[in-house]
Amino acid sequence: MRKYRSKVRGLGIAAEQLIALTVAAGVIMLLICAMAFLLTKIDAGKSVLSAMSTGALVTGAYFGGYTGGRKRKRNGLAAGALTGVLMFVIILIAGSIFAGYSARITSFGKLLLTVAAASIGGVVGVNTKRFS
Repeated sequence: MRKYRSKVRGLGIAAEQLIALTVAAGVIMLLICAMAFLLTKIDAGKSVLSAMSTGALVTGAYFGGYTGGRKRKRNGLAAGALTGVLMFVIILIAGSIFAGYSARITSFGKLLLTVAAASIGGVVGVNTKRFS
């Protein structure tokens, strides 16, 4: 039996991903600003800075995947994974342009963390109840 489609069309996949990436970037920027404020108050080493930046990346990926899943309303795992991969590619390109960063073995770990967090966020976003 064929499902009836409403006359109102949803956003395209590209627009949904753009919204999810924007939310992820916003969350990451807010967390990095909060962490920068904390780092001015305490004396921390490179390991703390690395852990904080990875935590901000994972949290931003989760919220980006969540937003993508909420917008997509189905296939949350795939939508979240796509958001995570796109985030990683953008960060890798920006890092190579601005910091002379090249792909290393730690990049693979960050790729896995980003995709996993965004995928979990996508699944949670799809399965969250909608308010009417």
